[in-house]
Amino acid sequence: MKPSQYLAGVSVTALGLGNRLIIRALRPHAAKVKVTKQQLGGAVGLLAFLSPVLARPVARYAPTTITILLVLWVVVAVVVGNTEAAAELATTDADKSKKAKAGAQPTSGEQTDADQDDELQDAPAADDLYALIRYVAQMSDQGTAAHLSQVLEEGQTRGLFDGWQVPDLRAHLEGLGVALVEGKKLTFNGRQRNRLAVAVDALPETAPGTVPAVVQDAA
Repeated sequence: MKPSQYLAGVSVTALGLGNRLIIRALRPHAAKVKVTKQQLGGAVGLLAFLSPVLARPVARYAPTTITILLVLWVVVAVVVGNTEAAAELATTDADKSKKAKAGAQPTSGEQTDADQDDELQDAPAADDLYALIRYVAQMSDQGTAAHLSQVLEEGQTRGLFDGWQVPDLRAHLEGLGVALVEGKKLTFNGRQRNRLAVAVDALPETAPGTVPAVVQDAA
């Protein structure tokens, strides 16, 4: 069997997104690991002491072990890259790319980022936004957080967020100082999804807001 046949059906895009998500998840843990000079010196000394004993087993099994680890990494990366979290990351990247191209190549009307922002409906008052987030969070089985995509979907049935996408709501919440959670696992209507979310506990304490009524003509 040719080596290329092992890669049949493997998406290079999924592999790349999976790698990014895995590295992003591991980065905070790696930053916490601190090795002192004494620990490093002890490790080097121990390795030098054991090298005569380990030389033959390492030479014999290292290639196979490295190959297995690489294959496992690729498999995990592809699986992660095919999740909805990766799809949302790809959507965010694509949106950023479109905005960058629009800024580099203005249209005949000299469209700018400010012009694009004007096409978005004004954000609801912070109190009302937080009330909507809490309302959407209660729709999940956990009741502790709300996916940004779900907040937009519910808000648009209530006449809010016309023209908004997940990156727009993310930027708005971050501008309000609200912390977000990447790949939050929540269950809506029996369906479990991992997406960018905002935790209810992360919302500031404000005056009670109002969740607008559903607009009958909303699509």
